Amino acid sequence: MQHMYIVKSTGETENFNKEKLRGGLRRAGVPSHLVDRISNAVAERVKNGTTTRQIASLVNEQLKRESRAHMYRYTLREGLLKLGPAGFQFEKYVGSILNAYGYGTSYPEELHGACVDHEVDIMAKKDGKTIMVEVKFRNDFDYFVKLRDVMAAWTRFQDLNDGAKLGKCPKFDSLWIVTNGKISSRSMKFGECKGIRLLGWNYPKDESFAHFVDHTALYPVTVLHELNSRELSSLSDRGLMLCRDLATRTPKQLARAAGLQVGRAETILRNCRMVIDPASDPHAAKFSAKARRKPGTA
Repeated sequence: MQHMYIVKSTGETENFNKEKLRGGLRRAGVPSHLVDRISNAVAERVKNGTTTRQIASLVNEQLKRESRAHMYRYTLREGLLKLGPAGFQFEKYVGSILNAYGYGTSYPEELHGACVDHEVDIMAKKDGKTIMVEVKFRNDFDYFVKLRDVMAAWTRFQDLNDGAKLGKCPKFDSLWIVTNGKISSRSMKFGECKGIRLLGWNYPKDESFAHFVDHTALYPVTVLHELNSRELSSLSDRGLMLCRDLATRTPKQLARAAGLQVGRAETILRNCRMVIDPASDPHAAKFSAKARRKPGTA
């Protein structure tokens, strides 16, 4: 069997892995019969030198025909990139995920350590424990959170807890580092040694950042391709970063809250509800009914 090499966003090459493609489709909740059909169709069009971005476009092209809801879900990583480039909206999104898991969150600008002041991205509280959350946004999902990043966060964590002993700031019980990128092997080793909770796109295997999002359908509104930057900024300013937060509102409520036209709010709500519950996608339902018909029937 001939191996095809593909080109990653970093310029590095690797063998095309059809099972990896299938895994991404399954993660998005794509039904098994569609996983087979789409992965086969895409594999037939991959050639030596095809980029990962081109493969993603091929997958989206197939999904758009079959299920727009799953197309939105599959593009989670691309949706996360729209929360940059500064990363502030990504912080808000991570805070929204923590809220959904029962954590209280705040965004202190600076806290006083024993030696110097430090910026803290998110302060999360639950069950009497206070967590310092460091958020590392990456403009490319192949970029790593490296050892120096983790050690710098650990140093800030220690100085703040020394400051807490002097009554300068709250005491933190643990440190979390959350990223949409990857975690380097040395960062993993240091985190395990110091008891730091590291959450990367695929790390740890069963409790990764992607798992947190998929497990309870906490998709960001940015998976909706048609949102423009003004609309995203408006929703972010009002703390409306999750599709499921929007889905509970009426079109008039969303229009009023985010400064949208009612018709536009209706479209956004309909698509958000599809992301949360793909079965509500009318296109998918129509396609499924068509697929169930026997040949020769009307």
